[in-house]
Amino acid sequence: MPYWVYMLMCHKNGKFTNFYVGQTNNFSERMEEHFDNVRDGDTDTYTGRFDFVKPVWKKQCQSRGEALSMEKKVKAMDHSEKWDVIKGRRNV
Repeated sequence: MPYWVYMLMCHKNGKFTNFYVGQTNNFSERMEEHFDNVRDGDTDTYTGRFDFVKPVWKKQCQSRGEALSMEKKVKAMDHSEKWDVIKGRRNV
């Protein structure tokens, strides 16, 4: 079963604040959960604390283990490295 590692741009008060990095085996369902959290202002969730989230990058993996490993690598990157991944100037 394929998995996805993805990044969201998170915005608060009209400004970009940070990236959210996650992994899932159902990308569209997971995005709906994030969008619902934002819409509902669900502050018990990470993305619910923001006014707007936008998916900006995703990569398919062949297993959950591969996705977890890639997620960990991306989370360890600083902002400029994540921008390079999004812009295709850096591979994960």
